[in-house]
Amino acid sequence: MLAKPQQSNLKDAHFSVTGKIADNGVTLKLVGDGALVYKPQPEGRFKFQTTVGGQTVTIEEISLDGTNYGLTPSSPKWVATKSSSGIDPTAFAGASDQKYIGEVNLPQGKAWHASAKDKDGNAFDAYIRESDGYPIKYVETQSGGQNITLSFDRYNAGETVTAPPPDQIQSG
Repeated sequence: MLAKPQQSNLKDAHFSVTGKIADNGVTLKLVGDGALVYKPQPEGRFKFQTTVGGQTVTIEEISLDGTNYGLTPSSPKWVATKSSSGIDPTAFAGASDQKYIGEVNLPQGKAWHASAKDKDGNAFDAYIRESDGYPIKYVETQSGGQNITLSFDRYNAGETVTAPPPDQIQSG
């Protein structure tokens, strides 16, 4: 069931990001957005913001052609790291402990609800629309109660993912 989006006619999907993460004992709320490109090849990007000590902090990540590019306030340039995993549609492909929970009715339509663990062992719930196999929502829960929710709101809208300009990249 988790492979339905890759097997469908889905080319790309936009999502909003919400969640909470813990950093040095402080819980931070996240808001942002991103996109997953399914075809012609898996790619992804996201950008979220949080507030730390009254300052707005922006974090961005791009996954493209086996390289993850990350931009954080601690670095003036994107940090490029070769990786076999990242924020792209294949992130859920290596899921383990998959369980079908049941059907749910969501505003976007009837959906299959499944739970699993990603490649890093983090538990997540996936909601896949029955009518077309498109993702509606992914909710990842990490240890310590951290969670990130991707709520999909646009499909096949021509989303693209591009690498940062070469002069703004440093090796990780």
